[in-house]
Formats: sequence, C-alpha cells, structure tokens
Amino acid sequence: MLKTLLSAALVSSMTLLSIQAMAYSDSDSEKGQERGERRGPPAFTELDIDGDGSLTLAEFQEHAIPRGDHETIFNHIDADSDGIVTEDEMKNHKPPRRQRH
Repeated sequence: MLKTLLSAALVSSMTLLSIQAMAYSDSDSEKGQERGERRGPPAFTELDIDGDGSLTLAEFQEHAIPRGDHETIFNHIDADSDGIVTEDEMKNHKPPRRQRH
C-alpha cells in the first residue's frame, strides 16, 4: 500500500514538473513576441499590403518596428529617394551599425 502511494506521488510530482517546465518555456516565447522580437526582418510580401510590388511609407507604418521611427527607417531603405521601397532596395539595405560606448 505504501509503495503504491509513493509511486503515485512520484508520478504526480513528475507530471507537475513537466507541466511547469512547459508553461515556463511558453511564457518566455510569448514575452519575446510581445516585445516584437523576431528572427530577421519580415518578408517583403508581408509588408506590401496591397501587393503591388512596392512599399509606401503608409504601408510601412502599418507594421511594428523594434526601435526608431518609421519615416527615418523608410528613408534609409529607400535608396533612390523616390518615396517607394522596392524589394531590391529592401534586400540590399544594410541597417546602420550601433555605436559602441
């Protein structure tokens, strides 16, 4: 009888630990998503809301950015300063490097 109770307690403890570990890992990934973290920039087609093959400032402003303001970043990407970002401009854009202190 005691052996059965100990086995049941061990199984219960292991189950609770597993559930707790899964909940902890899920909350970490959700926190990263809440902060807007992702692995690299979004696909051009995701940004191009109307699907016309070019990106306007208005379309760009519909998406969250990690830092800076939309207009400044858009103007950095718009290599020929025509007010439209093409997929090539997006691919060839190199973000400015952070200055180290």
